[in-house]
Amino acid sequence: MDVANLGAARACCLSNDVLTAYRAHLKQLDFCPLYVKQRLAAAHRLLDMIEYLDWHSDQVAPHLAGLNTRAKGFVTFLLLFGHLRPGYPYLFSRKITPLVREASLSPMSGAVAAVTTAAQELGFGKRHIEAFVPMVLLRVLIQSGKQLHELRVDDLADFRTAVRAHEVTVGRSLHHWTVSVHAVENVLYHLGVLPAPARHRSVRSSSWWDRLPRVRQTPLRTTMARYAELAAANHRESTVLGYCASFQTFATYLVEHAPEVQGVAQLNRREHIEPWLVWNRSRKRVLPDGTERAIGPEHRKNLVLDIKVFLDTIAEWDWPEAPARRLLFNSDLPKLDRALPRYIPRQQEERLLAAIACLDDPFQRCALGILRGTGMRIGELVDLELDCVHEVAGQGKWVKVPLGKLGTERMVPIDEATVALFDEVVRVRGTQRPLPHPDTGRPTAFLFVLRGKRISRDCIRDALSRAVQLADLHDPDGQPLRITPHQLRHTYATTLVNAGISVQALMRLLGHVTMEMSLRYGHLFDSTVRQQYDEALAKVKHQYSTAMLDLPVGKAGAPDEEWMGAHKLKTRLAHGYCQLDHRQTPCPLANVCERCPAFVPLPGARQTIERQLADVRLLIRDANARGWDGEIQRHRDVAERLERFLAEMPSAALSRKTKAAR
Repeated sequence: MDVANLGAARACCLSNDVLTAYRAHLKQLDFCPLYVKQRLAAAHRLLDMIEYLDWHSDQVAPHLAGLNTRAKGFVTFLLLFGHLRPGYPYLFSRKITPLVREASLSPMSGAVAAVTTAAQELGFGKRHIEAFVPMVLLRVLIQSGKQLHELRVDDLADFRTAVRAHEVTVGRSLHHWTVSVHAVENVLYHLGVLPAPARHRSVRSSSWWDRLPRVRQTPLRTTMARYAELAAANHRESTVLGYCASFQTFATYLVEHAPEVQGVAQLNRREHIEPWLVWNRSRKRVLPDGTERAIGPEHRKNLVLDIKVFLDTIAEWDWPEAPARRLLFNSDLPKLDRALPRYIPRQQEERLLAAIACLDDPFQRCALGILRGTGMRIGELVDLELDCVHEVAGQGKWVKVPLGKLGTERMVPIDEATVALFDEVVRVRGTQRPLPHPDTGRPTAFLFVLRGKRISRDCIRDALSRAVQLADLHDPDGQPLRITPHQLRHTYATTLVNAGISVQALMRLLGHVTMEMSLRYGHLFDSTVRQQYDEALAKVKHQYSTAMLDLPVGKAGAPDEEWMGAHKLKTRLAHGYCQLDHRQTPCPLANVCERCPAFVPLPGARQTIERQLADVRLLIRDANARGWDGEIQRHRDVAERLERFLAEMPSAALSRKTKAAR
């Protein structure tokens, strides 16, 4: 307990003004006269005790914790009216309900109302507000003795320190208190009280030496930290953090397999580098559940490439600790398979999109829909600004995609469904104070901001995982199908390729800087390849069918029942028949004359046509029994043509009379 602060509180409490103010406060609480009298008496006794204890912190704190209800009421008054700051240990042990109930009648009522209103504007729910306002705000105002506009970051830092100490005392985690402090910081930033929003614990505030904790060799760690510091001057922080991850993996291998190596100069290709390359080929990653998963070829290549660039660069810079000779070569880099982009098949995509539409969180629902509708990367999505949608006269609406992975901006056209998603995000977002840009530090009105903080990439990934479970998508092992947000980008590009978009246009939409990156999608479903394949296949089938027509299918003059009962594609001709294997397509030349508009049968061919028509009708019943719908229709067309011939020809009796008359 702060002795100076307690002394100031003693001077206030011993004055008649404090008792007078307390009596007026009790009247506002609308207590009965008897209860008011009892609470005033308890206040007098507490003043006597405080005077006796002389406000010593080690003596007052236990007595404050053991007071009865009436005396605690007076302590509540002293806390809310700024007369007492007993320390966070007492405030943590004290029930918060009386403070909340009487805060509206105290000088802190304005601060509580302002924070509550600002939290509602930021999108916090009622339960969140009722949790962090008393849990954090009231305690910080009481202990700091400041007005709301006087609070600083250090005041909240003191609260965090006290929470960590209290976790040790109670023996359990108080993570929900830390989350509440984060929420209060965001609200105070929105009100203009704090100069910056809350930030999660990040490695950005530490040195590059501290970001290499698994590099236990001090000389090696010094060299790698110095290299990372210089690389950070010209590269993105995420790129340098990737270097640090590779450095730590390499250093961990040396600790386990070559503990004698303490610096870069001690490295030898045959004894250290070559065994490391073999180890890298088969290394695995241990997941949080204890299972192991093989490292992908791209990660293995990046590890070798990062170490190679590191060693080559310090040699070019002529650092004294650099190796005497080159240790890694381009031939050491693992070869990558030229895999096609992993798009989501149509049926799975339909089920997935239906599940995404059922997600409860509108931010997550719209974020996944925008990823599918624009093909942007997840990092570009979270960096979208509030005014990213532009309308061009006569050309519809476009979205400005910010600087992303390749450091390029681009404009992407969007349809009305995607525009509706942007409108919903703006509606849910509400009014948010601009946040500092992580790269430039300038205040930026980001689109995906809620409750004073930006949406995270993990939040979007978790939403997609829940959508996969809702869609009941599983792999062959029965596990939930693993779909990443980047596959939505692949699906977007694949859909456009199937619709015939040019590679140049696709390159602009996806933000690719080289043609080779976009050509990967063109290799998925190449319409030219398909067209040439279909043309060649038709020629092969035609040649095969024609060859089959020349094969002998039976003896000349064989009985009709032998060919009629065969399991083949049969065609009745005027002076014979044709048979093809049922696995072939029907001959395009079958009954070509009968079906030709220029064909005119001879008057004496009536009996031949009648026999042909009778066989065609038998073939219709035969094809119907075998379920060959195409054959049924083909024979019916021929039968109709033959029936028309017979209707136009004179009958047989009339033909005989004509011959007799002659």
